[in-house]
Amino acid sequence: MQAVRLPKNYQLVYDIVREAGPGVHLTTSELHLRARRRRPSIGFSTVYRGIARLRDLGLIDEIVVPGSEAAVYEQAAVPHAHFRCVSCGRVDDVEYRLTQHTLTALAKQTGARIDDVSLTLHGLCRSCR
Repeated sequence: MQAVRLPKNYQLVYDIVREAGPGVHLTTSELHLRARRRRPSIGFSTVYRGIARLRDLGLIDEIVVPGSEAAVYEQAAVPHAHFRCVSCGRVDDVEYRLTQHTLTALAKQTGARIDDVSLTLHGLCRSCR
C-alpha cells in the first residue's frame, strides 16, 4: 500500500489510535479529549472528519456494537470479534474468525455475496459476573 499523506490534525488522530494500542476501543469523544491535550485548539468536527477519513483509508476500524451508545475506533487489525458486557458496557477483542467454509456456506444459503463480517458477543464480563 502506498504511503498516505495526512493533514496534521488527521495524523494526530491516527497517532493517538496507534499509541493506544491493539484492543483499545476509543469513542469519538475520547479521541477528541486526547487530541485536545496535545493540540488545545483542535475542534470536535475536525477529529470527527479525521476519523472518517482514517476509516475510509482502512487505517482504523470502526466498531459498531449493538447496545453501545456510540461507535468505537481501534487500530486496523486482523479480523476479530468483540465481546460487550451488558452490565458495564465494556468492549473487548475476542480472537475469533469465521472460517471461509462457513462464509461460503452462508453465502450459498442466502444467495448473497458476503464482503465483511462483524461479530459481537454479549454477556457478563468476568468483573460483572
